[in-house]
Amino acid sequence: MDAKFLPAISAIKSGDVERLGALVQADATLATSRSSTSHPTLLQCLVLEATDTPNQLELARILIDAGADVNGPLCACASCNNVAAATWLLDCGAAINGLGGLGGWSPLEEALYWNSQDVVHLLVQRGASVHNLRIAAGLGRRDVIEARVAADGTLRPEAGSINWPWGDLNVIEGSNFDRSVKDKLAAKFASFRNDSQGVINNAFLYACMHGHMAAAKLLLERGAQLDAIPGGFDYCGTALHYAALRGHRAILEFLIERGADVRIKDTKVGQTPVGWADYGGHPEIKDVLQQQSMK
Repeated sequence: MDAKFLPAISAIKSGDVERLGALVQADATLATSRSSTSHPTLLQCLVLEATDTPNQLELARILIDAGADVNGPLCACASCNNVAAATWLLDCGAAINGLGGLGGWSPLEEALYWNSQDVVHLLVQRGASVHNLRIAAGLGRRDVIEARVAADGTLRPEAGSINWPWGDLNVIEGSNFDRSVKDKLAAKFASFRNDSQGVINNAFLYACMHGHMAAAKLLLERGAQLDAIPGGFDYCGTALHYAALRGHRAILEFLIERGADVRIKDTKVGQTPVGWADYGGHPEIKDVLQQQSMK
């Protein structure tokens, strides 16, 4: 972050409530202004980097009382499964569905993307909106999927479009990333296939990466492609890749039975599902995939 924030960051990381309070009292803009580098605000820095600090919420209270925005930090909590801070931010008035409208990327989508299960449960319990197909698939909401996708695979408008944590081209351009990262993200976003097939395939991955068998079967029935590598992800792999990464053996075996390609490679690091299972720390799934690869 910019130099003006560094003393406050030091206080946050050390859990020094008195020091942070004194700094904010001397300059309230520390709580309300945005940095041009790294984390955009101090409160986002706090929820991301002070998760193990016992007085995390006391530090957060200082910034919130001084006028800190609570909406961006809620999405940050969803990216790192910081359920304590997420609960506090919701209690302080953070918008549970974000400020981008129902078509925007919401905290619940962030939590599903990063597999932050505690925050997923919190947001669902608090009434977060299930407003597009990928959220419904990630939650295993077969009823909502049926309402969004007709029997012939035709999508209704409520199915939404492909999105991801880094936003569209305007959001990427306005971010604190350096030029080379912005260009890479923009090129990846522009490559997303955002037609009906792409949206269904994207949702199919969300169902499989969260272990929802009924939702995965329904999406296959409605046109999802078994070995598709859809848009909407940084590490772009198939449903089998993500089932292996997350350790969902039942889903993995189901996909293999349906004919999923165990040798297909992801498009970022060139690994098969075996490599993803290994990275995810699932040796038993790695063994299953290796055995299948030798057939």
